[in-house]
Amino acid sequence: MPNLPASLRFRIPLAVLLASIGLTALAVVDAQRAVRSQQAVTQRALREYATFAAWSYAQHLNEVLTTLLRESLGAVNHGDDMHTSPRVPAARDLAHYLPWDAVCMCHRARSGPNPSTFFALKIGDDRLDVGLNTHADPTHGWEVDRPMPEPLAMGFVGDYSRAEKKWLVDTLTRRIRRAGQPDHGYTLVVGETGEGPLLAAYTLMPTSWGDTMVYGARYSTKALSAMLSQVLDGNGLLPSTFTEGRRNRDVLAIRVRDRAGNTLFDSAPGLTSPLDAHIDLPGRAGALGIEAIIRPEVAGSLIIGGGAPSRLPILLGVLGLAAALAVVAVAQLRREGDLARLRADFVSSVSHELRTPLAQIKLYLETLRLGRAKTDAERDWSLGHIDRETTRLHHLVENVLRFSRLGHVDATSAVAERIGEEVERVVEEFRPLAASRRARIVTQIDARPTLAMRPEALRHLLLNLLDNAVKYGPNEQTVRVSLAQRDGEAVLSVADEGPGVPVREREQIWTPFARGAAARAKGGSGIGLTIVRDVVEQHGGRCWVEPASPSGGARFVVTLPLDTTPAPNARAPLGDPTWHAS
Repeated sequence: MPNLPASLRFRIPLAVLLASIGLTALAVVDAQRAVRSQQAVTQRALREYATFAAWSYAQHLNEVLTTLLRESLGAVNHGDDMHTSPRVPAARDLAHYLPWDAVCMCHRARSGPNPSTFFALKIGDDRLDVGLNTHADPTHGWEVDRPMPEPLAMGFVGDYSRAEKKWLVDTLTRRIRRAGQPDHGYTLVVGETGEGPLLAAYTLMPTSWGDTMVYGARYSTKALSAMLSQVLDGNGLLPSTFTEGRRNRDVLAIRVRDRAGNTLFDSAPGLTSPLDAHIDLPGRAGALGIEAIIRPEVAGSLIIGGGAPSRLPILLGVLGLAAALAVVAVAQLRREGDLARLRADFVSSVSHELRTPLAQIKLYLETLRLGRAKTDAERDWSLGHIDRETTRLHHLVENVLRFSRLGHVDATSAVAERIGEEVERVVEEFRPLAASRRARIVTQIDARPTLAMRPEALRHLLLNLLDNAVKYGPNEQTVRVSLAQRDGEAVLSVADEGPGVPVREREQIWTPFARGAAARAKGGSGIGLTIVRDVVEQHGGRCWVEPASPSGGARFVVTLPLDTTPAPNARAPLGDPTWHAS
């Protein structure tokens, strides 16, 4: 793009960078959308697993309840004499239909927990007949023929309270009458009596003379919770491909609640997860609510290939890195643009600075060549101008050469130099250039110390300060050069009567190509003060600018240590000086 304008050359790479950031952002958004879609599919599959687990648990629980209640209450509906005999069995008689265990010489349920009590009632009658267990260990077996143990055995459940009897009679009567016809199946009832949960199962026995008897068994909440836990740990609840050798409860959490929301069983208290499913059992099974939760820590292993991890942090990191690189690239482009502008300004300024003395030299040579200088005085005057402009041209070329080596350590050995005499010699060398601008130079040498300096270092330093003072000061001004010694340092200063340097520019003017407001109006290459600082720092000194007087002007001050020879590594290389341009 050599023929494009500079602004367009900058805008095209910037547009490409912004387009690359936009494409990167689109890629991040699309990748994240794909990950979210995959995560949604994964969560839907895991919820389906949870739904299947809840359904499987409900089926197994129904089977266990049916087997348990058939064993406890099945005799009511399988004995014809119970329906036709004038003698209606009492509640305590149901214990004799439980399987007999010869080891404990007692009746004991084989398919689940033993009932805590049996009960019987007749529809239309408010009385409730209760059969109590008189076994020495009620949780181990059932007996009704021996007297009550003294003291009562641990876990013994006595007679029902009045509230419990009323709740059972009212609830069962209402349910049975609402059904309309006798149901010979088994029904689980879970309710709250005000004295705690009551868990009971019942079945109906219609008699030949028209009465309807209700027989049932009550179970403790502890026994029911143990049965619900056994269902969770039972075989066949979950496929082996689902569990992969783990226990059911290591993969699945189950909560069972009654219709009122009271928790009857919780395999993982406090566990919450969005990967859950809920199913309600029918009224015959107590209208229990079953909640199945896939454990989050194993959810990923249930999906083929594992769950999709979130790539958002990585993607955002990539986007941030791309943005950061783009910012660096834009900054680099801006610096390249500034560098190109500074180089162009530098070339223009140096060309102008070179053109002026060359034009003067050519003018006076033409004067001499054409014989316009008639007298020796006129010829000497023309030769003096040629010499002055040649000196100025030599000084400018020296500055450019010195600037080209800026930041590189000068390998030339330092030599002892009486800087008082060198200051006077440089001032005398510069007087003709100052006279061309009608400036007067006054020197004040208060000390004549000897310093170890590299050859020409002080000359480069002082010539640039004098050129700066004469160029940016007014015509017919007085430039004051002073040299003193204090606190182990040689102090050299050059003061002019110009407008001075504003505080905000006093550090900026030392950087390459940077010029203050006054300097921009007069032109110049913008490298003189940079060379001054480079020379001073290579010799371990300091330099700064301050007001020359309350009325105006600028004083440039340089300090050089008396007892320190310049070290090869006195300052770090500046590298490419244009990086410091402003």
